[in-house]
Amino acid sequence: MPQDATDVTVAGTGAVYVAPLGTPLPDDLDPLAAPWVDVGFVSDDGVTITFSRDTEEINAWQTAEPVRVLTTAEPKTIAFELLQFDRDTVALAFRGGSFTATSPYVYTPPAAGATQEVAMVIEAIDGAETFRWCWPRVGLSGEDIEIQLVRSDAMRLPLTFDALAASVPWQIVSDSDSFAAGTTLSAPAGGGSGSSSSAATASKAA
Repeated sequence: MPQDATDVTVAGTGAVYVAPLGTPLPDDLDPLAAPWVDVGFVSDDGVTITFSRDTEEINAWQTAEPVRVLTTAEPKTIAFELLQFDRDTVALAFRGGSFTATSPYVYTPPAAGATQEVAMVIEAIDGAETFRWCWPRVGLSGEDIEIQLVRSDAMRLPLTFDALAASVPWQIVSDSDSFAAGTTLSAPAGGGSGSSSSAATASKAA
C-alpha cells in the first residue's frame, strides 16, 4: 500500500460506553442510546488497548528453529482512567453495588468476590472520522484500583478490563475511507488456534 498521510489516525477525542452483558453491538455510527451509558471524562492518557499472544514452540532435534508454533492464548485488555466519580463510574469500578435513593446517599459495594461483565464501546474520533471499538463481553481484571484523595487532583478511577470469550468477536465500526476496499493484508479465512512455521506442516494441512 502507498504512503498516505490521510490514513494516519489520531484519536483526538472520544468516549467510553458500557451496557449490560448481551446488549447487541452497534453496526453503525448512530448515537448510542439506552442501555448504553457514557461513563464520562477519561484522563488525557486516553484508552490503551493491548493485544497479546501466548505461544508454545515445538522444537526438534534436527533443527535450531521451531518446527511449529502453537498459539495457546490471545489475551486482550482495555485500560483507561475515569475522572468522574458518580453512580455509574463507582458501580463500574467496584463491580456493582447499590445506592440509596435519597440524600445523604449511601453506596454499598457488592459481596466479596462479586463479578460483573458488560459490553463496551470505545469511540475514537479524528476530525470527521469515527472508529468504534466494540467489545461484546469484558470484565474487570485483577489489577489494583488505587484511588488518591488529594487536594491537587481529581479522584481518579484507573480501570483495566479483560476481553472475555463471546459468541461474536470484537469489531471496529468506522466511516473512514482507510477501511474502503483495496489491497488488504489479512489472515487466511478459517484460521485456527495453532499456526505452523514450516512449509511441511502447511503442506500437510492443505
